[in-house]
Amino acid sequence: MRVRAAIATPAWCCAHGQVAAFARPLITSVIIIITMQMRRQSKFSIPKSVVITLASILVLLVLLVGGGIAYVWYMGQHPAPSAMAEEPVVTVKKVEAKPKAVDPNAAVGVSVQSINAASPGENASITVRTYPEAECTIAVEYNKIPAKDSGLIKKNADEFGMATWAWTVDAAAPLGKWPVKVTCAHHGKSGMVQGDLEVTKDIH
Repeated sequence: MRVRAAIATPAWCCAHGQVAAFARPLITSVIIIITMQMRRQSKFSIPKSVVITLASILVLLVLLVGGGIAYVWYMGQHPAPSAMAEEPVVTVKKVEAKPKAVDPNAAVGVSVQSINAASPGENASITVRTYPEAECTIAVEYNKIPAKDSGLIKKNADEFGMATWAWTVDAAAPLGKWPVKVTCAHHGKSGMVQGDLEVTKDIH
């Protein structure tokens, strides 16, 4: 039993076939024209130089047509790269701030970062900075009378050592400046700070 191996046809063969298919009608037309001319002028013989010239022109035409078809085919298989450059992709990475390492044996300090004035019956707030994750308590007095509000609770400072309280000033609180004490403790050490809350009618 004979087995015939399949041979892939090269691409240039396809192009050559297209050239032959295109040039065949052209060659046929030239031959017909020459034959008709010879029949009309049968008394005269066509010089050999004329035949050679016509054949040369025919060969040039075939080469030109074949070259054009081959060029078109090649450009279709190998498209020119785009002239426009792609814009670079910029990736922005979000950098999260990390707390600084703190000596576990360091003293616990407390400082007031902000405290706002308020009118009786309005909201007041205070923010302190202390040892990260320290446990803090707050005490507010109006003319030596301890304030009682659901916002005055025990809190733990965050990983940056910040703690904030917000509460409602007693509607009967007298005008003036009253102490706000914050005490923070961590690993058996503690610190305290006092800020002045101004209770006033004119806060705008």
